[in-house]
This record gives sequence, C-alpha cells and structure tokens, in this order.
Amino acid sequence: MPSSHLIICHPLLLLPPIPPSIRYWSFSFSISPSNEHPGLISFRMDWLDLLAHQFFGAQLSSQSKRLLISWLQSPSAVILEPPKIKSDAVSTVSASTCHECSCAGSLSILWDCLSLELLKISMFHWEYIRCQLISDQVAEIVSKYDPKVYSIKYNNQLATRTAQAIFDDSYLGYSVAVGDFNGDGVDDFVSGVPRAARTLGMPDCSVCDGQQSPVVRRGHSFSAKQMAAYFGFSVAATDINGDDYADVFIGAPLFMDRGSDGKLQEVGQVSVSLQKASGDFQTIKLNGFEVFARFGSAIAPLGDLDQDGFNDIAIAAPYGGEDKKGIVYIFNGRPTGLNAVPSQILEGKWAARSMPPSFGYSMKGATDIDKNGYPDLIVGAFGVDRAVLYRARPVITVNAGLEVYPSILNQENKTCSLPGTDLKVSCFNVRFCLKADGKGALPRKLDFQVELLLDKLKQKGAIRRALFLHNRSPGHSKNMTISRGGQMQCEELIAYLRDESEFRDKLTPITIFMEYWLDYRTAADATGLQPILNQFTPANVSRQAHILLDCGDDNVCKPKLEVSVDSDQKKIYVGDDNPLTLIVKAQNQGEGAYEAELIVSIPLQADFIGVVRNSEALARLSCAFKTENQTRQVVCDLGNPMKAGTQLLAGLRFSVHQQSEMDTSVKFDLQIQSSNLFDKVSPVVSYKVDLAVLAAVEIRGVSSPDHIFLPIPNWKYKENPETEEDVGPVVQHIYELRNNGPSSFSKAMLHLQWPYKYNNNTLLYILQYDIDGPMNCTSDMEINPLRIKISNSQATEKNDTSGGQGDRNHLITKRDLTLNEGDVHTLGCGIAECLKIVCQVGRLDRGKSAILYVRSLLWTETFMNKENQNHSYSLKSSASFNVIEFPYKNLPIEDIFNSTLVTTNVTWGIQPAPMPVPVWVIILAVLAGLLLLAVLVFVMYRMGFFKRVRPPQEEQEREQLQPHENGEGNSET
Repeated sequence: MPSSHLIICHPLLLLPPIPPSIRYWSFSFSISPSNEHPGLISFRMDWLDLLAHQFFGAQLSSQSKRLLISWLQSPSAVILEPPKIKSDAVSTVSASTCHECSCAGSLSILWDCLSLELLKISMFHWEYIRCQLISDQVAEIVSKYDPKVYSIKYNNQLATRTAQAIFDDSYLGYSVAVGDFNGDGVDDFVSGVPRAARTLGMPDCSVCDGQQSPVVRRGHSFSAKQMAAYFGFSVAATDINGDDYADVFIGAPLFMDRGSDGKLQEVGQVSVSLQKASGDFQTIKLNGFEVFARFGSAIAPLGDLDQDGFNDIAIAAPYGGEDKKGIVYIFNGRPTGLNAVPSQILEGKWAARSMPPSFGYSMKGATDIDKNGYPDLIVGAFGVDRAVLYRARPVITVNAGLEVYPSILNQENKTCSLPGTDLKVSCFNVRFCLKADGKGALPRKLDFQVELLLDKLKQKGAIRRALFLHNRSPGHSKNMTISRGGQMQCEELIAYLRDESEFRDKLTPITIFMEYWLDYRTAADATGLQPILNQFTPANVSRQAHILLDCGDDNVCKPKLEVSVDSDQKKIYVGDDNPLTLIVKAQNQGEGAYEAELIVSIPLQADFIGVVRNSEALARLSCAFKTENQTRQVVCDLGNPMKAGTQLLAGLRFSVHQQSEMDTSVKFDLQIQSSNLFDKVSPVVSYKVDLAVLAAVEIRGVSSPDHIFLPIPNWKYKENPETEEDVGPVVQHIYELRNNGPSSFSKAMLHLQWPYKYNNNTLLYILQYDIDGPMNCTSDMEINPLRIKISNSQATEKNDTSGGQGDRNHLITKRDLTLNEGDVHTLGCGIAECLKIVCQVGRLDRGKSAILYVRSLLWTETFMNKENQNHSYSLKSSASFNVIEFPYKNLPIEDIFNSTLVTTNVTWGIQPAPMPVPVWVIILAVLAGLLLLAVLVFVMYRMGFFKRVRPPQEEQEREQLQPHENGEGNSET
C-alpha cells in the first residue's frame, strides 16, 4: 500500500518563512473501546507538540510522500518530504528540504488522488477579491521551484474561469473535496462557495473531463435555503452507502433551527447528498446537537473504521462540549445512508484558557498511519497549537456456539447420580465452543473468559431449576485460549434438573446462557494498543431446553379454564359486620394448566378475611392477599398442574364498607391464570353487589320519678320562691335517641313539647336541660325566668330519681284509691300550653346515642288549690324525631321517624307503705340458716379442719416428731 502523509495549514501565520530544518511534531497515539455503544470504535488520544501560535491544525491534507503547508497571508506554500514514521509509540519527524511554490494566498489546499496534482484555491488576489479554482501537477511544481522567483508559471495548470464581478466576495474555494461525480473515472472537484447567492451558500462541483484541458468546466451546484448559514464552509466526499458512487457532505456551521420553545437557535447543519446512478443527488439533513457549537465546521472521511463494508465519517463541532472545548462526532455508514446517531463522541481535553481550543477545526482520516490495517484519524486544535492522532483498534471477530441436548427434559428419566450420593437425577449436556479471527497485528493466541449460566431468565433470588452436576451450581466459568484463525474449540459439561418438588414453573423454557470476554491486556500490541471485539457480533449466545409435560405429542398444553361465582347475599348494608361470602367454582375442561391460580381483583371497599374452612363441601384453598401496581388481589393456588377435569368449589369471605360517599355497589373480578403458552387464562367473570342503607333508629323516654303524691308534708307556700324546695319536688324527663345501625346517619331533628301551663297556672317549671352526645338544642321560651337556685347535689345527677320528696309515713286506704281511680286529668300539649325545645342531632354511628335531660319542678301551688285538690293528674311530654341526612349520597334511603310520650302522674292521697313481713317467715329463715351452719361445721370437722399440731414441749416429744435416718419413722406422728 503506498504511503501517504499529512498536510497541515497555517491560515493566519504572520511570521517569516519557516526555516528549512525544524521539528514539526512529536506524538503518541492509541485507541480504546466504547463500552456504552456496542459496535462503535472509540479512541484514546495523545498530544502533538507543534509550532506555538501558528494555528497549527487549521488545515490538513496529504498524498504520497509529500506534505503540503500553506498560509493565508503569505504568498507561499511549503511541501515537505518527511522520513518514514517509526513503529514505536513516539516518533520525531524533521524536514531537511523545503520547496516553496506560489499559492497566491490560498485558503484551502488538497491533493488530487489520481493525478497527483496540487489543487489550490486562489481566493485573495492582490488587486481585487476574485474567486478561482487552480490545479497544478506536483512534479512540475517541485521541478520549477526557485526561491528567488516570486511568480512561477506552470504549463500543465488547470483552472476554472475567473469569476465575474458579480461573484466578488463569494469565497469560491473556501473548501474543496475530490470525488468522481460524473462516472467518467476521473476525479472531480467540489468547492464550497459560502457567500454565494447573497450569503445562501452554494457548493460548486467542477468537473475534470480526463483530457487535461486547461479550463475546468463547472458542473452540478448544491443550493441552501437559509441565509448566512455559511453553507459550504466545509465539504467532503466519500461513498457512505457502498453503492460505488461518491456522496457529498456539506457543512453549514451557522445554520439555525427552532428549538423546543419555538425560538431560533444556532445549531449547525450538515447536508448529506447521496449520489444515484443517474447522477442526481438525494439530500438528507443532519442537525447539530448543541447551540453555538459550529457543528459541521470540519468534515473528514474516515474510511471503513468498523470493518462493516461501509465508509464512516467524522463531523466536528469545534466549540461544543464541556466549556466549549470541542467535540468530534463519528457517524457510521450503512446501506440507506448515514446513521443519524453518532457511534461515538471524541471530546477535547484541555486546560481552561481565554482562547477556545477549537478542537476539531480541521481533521484528516482514511489513512493508516500505524500500518495495522485500520484507518486512523487526526484532529487539529489550533487554539492550543496541537493536533491529536487517534489510532483505530484492530477488530477481532468471534464465533460462539452453544448446544444443549436433549432439548426436551424428562423428569422421570433419571440416569445420573449426584456426586457423593446415590440420588438419581435427570441430566442433559451443555456443549460450548469458540472461534476467533481478526485483521492486523494480533497475537496468535487469544485469551477469553467464558461464563455459562443455567436458567438465566429466573430473576435473582428465584429458584433456578437446573444446576451443573460437577459443582451443583447454576453458573460455570472457564478460561479458554483460542488460536487466531484456527478451528472451533469446544468443551462439554453435564447439568441436571432439580426435583419437581423444589420448583413450580414447569412451562417456562430453561434458558442456557453463554457469555465471553476478551483479555484485552494480553491481546495488546507492542505499543499497548488493545484490539476490540466486533460489536456487530453478539458477545453472548443462549439456547433453551423444555421440561417434558403430559400434554400430548406436541408437549404443548392447552387448558380450558372456566370460573363462576355466586353468593346468598344480593345486598349489603353499609356498616353491617356480617361478611360477604363468595362461592367460587373453578374448573379445567382441557389439558393440564400449570401454576394455575385464581385471581380475585377486589375493590377498595372490600377487605379479604379468609377462606371458608368449616364446610366439607368447599375446598380449603391456600389464598393470599397481594397488591400489584395499586391493584388489590386475592391469589389462590389451584394446583400445579390443575389437571384436566378438575372442579373446585371454594368460599371466600370479605368485609365490605363504603370507601366514599359516591359508592353504590362493589364489584369483584375473577379469573383463572396459568403459565401455559396457549389458552392460559379464563374469561373474566364479574360479581356485583349493591350497597344499601339500613338504620334502626329509636327514641325512648322516662320520667324520674314517675309518681308524685300530694299533699307534700311540711311544704308551705312562698310568694316569691327562691329555691327548689320553695316550688316543689324535682321531675326529670330523659329522652334517648339511639341508632341501632348497622348504617350511620349524619343529621336528625328532635322536637320536644313540654306541658308548661294550664289555665295560666304553671304545671312543670323547667330549671334547665342538658345534653349528652352530638346534639344542640334551643327553646322557644326562656328557661328558668324566675332564676330559682339549682341545688348543687341534684344539679350533678342527671338520673336523679328521688324527686325531692320527704318521708311518707301515712297509708293510703282502699277507700282513697277507689275514690281517685276515675278522677285522673290528662294534661298534654293538646290541652295544656306547651314549651317547645328543638334539637339538631349530629352523626350517630351504629350503637351510639344522643340523650336530652330536662330538669323541672312540679309547681305545687297549682295542685294545692282547692279546685285541684283530690284530683289526680297525668302530665305528658312528647318527643318526636326524623332523620333528614345520611352520609351516603347516591344510595336510596327510606324516611326514618318516630315519637314517644313520657308521663308523670300526680296523685292525691297517702303513699302506700311497704307491706310488713310476716313473723313466721322471719322464724323460718332463721332456722334454715342455723341448719345450714351446722351442716357446714360437721363437714369441716370430718375433714380435720379443727385439728391443730402444737409444738413439742419435751425432748421426748420432739424425737417422736422426727423420723429415723433409716426411714422407719412413726407414720402416725
């Protein structure tokens, strides 16, 4: 392969001409793999120490054994012929001769690969700014070189016509590239014109017709659609899709595109024009990834880096990356064109400084510098006066093989024994192989590490169903040394199945997984450059083995799963403690269902209690509550396998409550699931139960006391009463509103009517009322307007039943009772004038109550009047309620109301004295007690209760109490 060299331009060099003998570079280089992107080549970079402050690395080009350097503001170019690059890691190259030629201040230079002509762009003329493309033969330039002559004329020069005045400042020749664009076998030139067409930019394709005519005619033009994008700042040509036609890459580093916020951002763009057989071009766009990074400032063909048969290309963003240090993107070719995702990213590593490094401002690739058979890449960074060389790593292609036999594993066929035991197990063989080959300077022997893993798909912590026989482990590691380019090298191991009682999964295939790694350290060359595995070849292989099932000849089970559900409860009352029992019937009418489970999706309103186990007709399933992805489920095991023809009847108990006020029903979804490949689930069956409200609310009342007897002894009328005793006895009515459930209510109204006056005479004078529970009350009249003092002792007793009456020692005669039985006057709210008390009752849950205590005084003066004496009265208060609000908005509710009466009887006469106990009853009770005492004493005497063991008084008595040492003591003692 002919050698080629690098061309580096200094566009802004302002120093005198370079002396004939000077050091130009000193560098080392290598390449490292990219673990993040399989199939990508990644690099390791080292530095080139070059001329300081010369913008070294702004332009790169090479051909044959010559190196070309040019300056913007110096009318000269330097052609260097360096010696051969050494193969060691560090080389120093010096130039002994320097041939100058007039380039007329050329900005871009390029070697013609076929004719070995020097292509130079004369952009800055001394008289005026015009644009022209000129090509000279290198041999003629070298032969006519004369350092004393300022301008030299060349006979075999090719040039475009001088542009017309209207094309002034269009910058024809700002960038150039070479490729065959018309199919005549002769290279053509493509040149960037970034300021043409009113700064739209227009790369121009100039065609060399192969006959070396003195004028190069103009060919195809590529146009842009955005002004000031500097379309044509860089151009490159290479066959990116492998169709043998040169494709054109055009950079527009100032291209602007709208971001996610809709605002224009300068991201840069590269147009990829794919040449077709017809000579036309199909253009695709590739936008930059960062703002103000100048994506597309430099484009360099790389050749086939990854050895996939398609050329690759590098595109630079010299002001991208961290701290704007510069980035170079590597894009891979493919049959459809350029892969829009970079296979790797090269970043500049520079210390912070005021001037940006401009890493990637110029690049050169597609040249094998270290002679390892792979093209390398040089990246210029003139901001730090350096250039970086990236060496491509050799690619090793590995062919891996994995074989498992038999692939159908019969658990009943146990032909192997576990080492050290007599336990028989079912075995199978695992055979793994490796073969490796590669291009370039690679060692003859390559070291690999191989790892095998059985039942790979089982997650960490799960039981792996297969183990290797020699180590009883699911994993095996092996170091293998493979001859490069040799035959496939294989090894074989024996594995076995666990006992079927140790695992449940019998349907999922057992995956045998093989993975290998190259020992890069031992495979590195003398310079430390390590190879890389072919990323288009997977680094792992897997095979599957299946457990033999009782599912016919095809070993594929197709069950027919069905589930049904019923319950004797069609309605559930909110708050009811009685559980809901679902009777579930699960059956399989097909082939075996493995790892069959009943899945009951329960609503938020239900909680799982358990399985009904007190009925012989119901199966006692093993069930568990689980939560997966906010789905609440009850999972019941139906068998592994659930055999054909199986029918199971089970009862599941749930407690149900209302989760929100909007709930009107609860729904249960039931399904049988298995791990079978086909027909593995049953249809989903839903069971819906309506929610209802039932609140048994009652009201009860009591009077304390319920009878008052007149006249009251020692009571005297007082015109202005101040205390309770001045008015009369205490009468308390107690009303209890109780919710017996099961549902709750949130609001009820209680209405109390109290007999207050009759014929302008006070009947029951209310001192106060108290409440117990969630209740608030108001009255339509003032309570205790006379400000009668309330007794402290009785004020603290809500359930006082004494009534404040004194001793009643007189007897009521039979004549009095007979006289008063028919003389009872009922004074209720229909006759008497009533006081009204209205109470609002709050929420009452099941078993809760609200109590109203009304404390009053019987106005004795009214009943002691002559016209009211010797009459009996029945004073009646009434209370009624109605429930007006429930905490269940969407449930149908019936009206709930009721009422009750509380009566206090006022009777004239003598309170009946208690009946005296007859004398014979007293005598008989005393005799029975004496007899019982005698029997008790006799029983205790017979049991020895009255015997006492007294302490011995004499030494002889003490010896009698102590047994002899031989155990012959006096047992009677």
